[in-house]
Amino acid sequence: MKKTTILTSLILLIGCSTTYSNLKIDSIETFNLDNYNDFNIKINDSSISADVNPIILEKFRQNLKNAIEEKGLQYKKDSNLVFDINFTTKDVVESDRLGYYPPNATFIHSNYYRYNYAFRDHVYTFTNNILRVNLKDIEQDKTVWTVVTVWRDGSSRSISSEDASNILVDEIMISFL
Repeated sequence: MKKTTILTSLILLIGCSTTYSNLKIDSIETFNLDNYNDFNIKINDSSISADVNPIILEKFRQNLKNAIEEKGLQYKKDSNLVFDINFTTKDVVESDRLGYYPPNATFIHSNYYRYNYAFRDHVYTFTNNILRVNLKDIEQDKTVWTVVTVWRDGSSRSISSEDASNILVDEIMISFL
């Protein structure tokens, strides 16, 4: 009985502590980060809208820089290897005929009160935040690695949260193993 209780507790603990990764990573077959000695990180300012807080992106950039330096690469402004950080927001409009709506959604009710059963549509909008990091080899003039992640406003996965930013950087660094 004691072994069963310990095993059940362990499975429950592991199940609750694991998180779903929403990263999509791709790279060319010949890419290996260990082939490089230095790197640079740039934030693509041209695609950032006014509602994006640049301080949050700078914190993410610093977390990523520290993690890559811990891997043994040196930060240099004129490096051949450049991490290009791209961040954008996208409003999404959805409809649900059953009346379910996500948290933080803005509502537009279409005939909800007049035709309660015939037109039970909830139209709502939410904002998706999209972060893409491209790794470019300047000498070869091509992207050798890329990662993208998407989250909604108010999500615990937002890089504005220090913990979520660190987790995202850790997941990125694991992809280089």
